[in-house]
Amino acid sequence: MLLTSCGDKMTGGPGTEEPTPNPTNSPTPTSSLLGSTSGLDPSAGPFACVDWVWFGTPQDLYDNAGPVLIGKSVSRAGETTIYGHKAMTHLVEVEHVLKGEPREGNLRISSMPPTCSGGESYPDGDPLDPNQRVIIFAQKQGSEWFTMTPAQGVLPFQQGTELPFQ
Repeated sequence: MLLTSCGDKMTGGPGTEEPTPNPTNSPTPTSSLLGSTSGLDPSAGPFACVDWVWFGTPQDLYDNAGPVLIGKSVSRAGETTIYGHKAMTHLVEVEHVLKGEPREGNLRISSMPPTCSGGESYPDGDPLDPNQRVIIFAQKQGSEWFTMTPAQGVLPFQQGTELPFQ
């Protein structure tokens, strides 16, 4: 992953001032970051604009995700920062682990924020806000769990619905 600075310096993992290396098996933003500060306040601190990878199908998303879970957010549990942007952290009740490391029970997961949104953390709403059953595609950054991307980290999922991947 190539990072460039949109603010006064490059930033990385949650709550850090330096880039966080990404393990080779973890999904990453695409290889560039956009260098525009239009609409953003550089005096607010360092930030980066990430050009996120787009997965063509739910199967592609599943294949590239770390853990994949079925669950729902039961409450907000604070916030953290990633790439210099605020990310809302949720306490997620994990109903079923479809793939990966975490166990069923409660897990703290932060919604990956879009990073070139003019300073607003979730212009289209936080995907973990609704108290509804969802599929979460996650990745670990440092010691914290995040949805994989801002736009494709969470899919709605109703009881009795077939999974959109194998």
